[in-house]
Amino acid sequence: MGPLIENQLDRLNWALQRSRNAPFYRERLPNHCLHSMEDFRSLPLTFKDDLVRHSPFGFVSVPPGELRQYHETFGTTSATASTWLNEPDLRDNADQINTCGVQFRPDDVVLIRFPYAISLIAHMVHRAVQDQGGSVIAASSRSTISPFPRVIELMQKLHVTVLAGLPMQMLLIAETAELLGMNPATDFPALRALVTGGEPLSTGKRKLLERIWGVPVFELYGTTETGTMATGCSNGKLHLLEDYYLFEVLKEDLQTEAAPGEIGYLVITTLTEKATPLVRYVTNDRVIRTSHTCPCGNDEVLQVRGRRQEVISIDGKNIDLWDLDAIVSHLPCQRFWVAGPGEKGLQLIVEAESAEDQVTADTQQRMEQQLGLPLDLQIVPKGTLYNRDELLSVGVVGKPRYIYTAAEMVNQKYLSSVKV
Repeated sequence: MGPLIENQLDRLNWALQRSRNAPFYRERLPNHCLHSMEDFRSLPLTFKDDLVRHSPFGFVSVPPGELRQYHETFGTTSATASTWLNEPDLRDNADQINTCGVQFRPDDVVLIRFPYAISLIAHMVHRAVQDQGGSVIAASSRSTISPFPRVIELMQKLHVTVLAGLPMQMLLIAETAELLGMNPATDFPALRALVTGGEPLSTGKRKLLERIWGVPVFELYGTTETGTMATGCSNGKLHLLEDYYLFEVLKEDLQTEAAPGEIGYLVITTLTEKATPLVRYVTNDRVIRTSHTCPCGNDEVLQVRGRRQEVISIDGKNIDLWDLDAIVSHLPCQRFWVAGPGEKGLQLIVEAESAEDQVTADTQQRMEQQLGLPLDLQIVPKGTLYNRDELLSVGVVGKPRYIYTAAEMVNQKYLSSVKV
């Protein structure tokens, strides 16, 4: 971290001075100290497309000899955005992860199912575990080296205590165990926790994973560009890491500050000795920020509701992943689903988990009341959205997709669409 500076404005001025070492910010930021937070809020926003256009070196603020690690993410045009890390970044990344309520310990054996190639989160978790004296199984995402059956084998023979990966990975690993005749909640006695990241973890999805695996679930929230911005505590709350970032939540116009409890877009400014600093960076994540007393002592709570592009708009109403998970949580089957605009209202297609899975008229009515829209709900046979046989082979690697356009729903583009 940077120097211990009590005054927020002093910390900002220190961080902005460092940021001006990056070519991108040299002319965009003032070469004098700011005198108020109003001055700060007048600074221009930084967007993902800025990162893309000025990669790979436009945001680097340190000499080349101080760079230690490189990562990339994709922009809106599939061009890449570069992120460089220095030694303070690597240290801070691990420290950020270790604020999580999972509390890695020396006797932990942590299987990391996040992708290692170019992406950042696996490397952060890896170092965080080792900093606490634990051991790591670098399984990475699905490949010829680490198909799902091998993950099950590793979990059993190495007595894995913590499983880390996307929420969808947690579901698919559980499905694989069930295909092999196991019960995820009882056949991995060493397992004590799941750590998830990479997609929103709603209350409903957390409960689903905890019910399947029989252990608590801890959330990490961040991006490759920023590092970890919030971590989950043992009370199931996601807390902001304000020692490392200044957070803003802006309305749709990206000018007006959202009120506490109101949905807005998260904008962050880095406050530490980063190799690639960011000033007023628009993450494109829809969030709600609130203050609630939490037994862990951190009262700043964040609810991450999904990306800007992962919103379904129907009759002026915006529906995001958090809303959809809340609707799906009413159903007896919740593991695999897709959604998109229908002819009237929302079309929701959910895969049955057993032959007995049915939805009563009362349940559908409650779902429509909560949604505020007509709901075209279809329960389809198991295997429609994901072919379980692929779990026992090497398949396509990719992020899960839940939301489709109206045209894609009509053309059934969602069939066997869940990627791993």
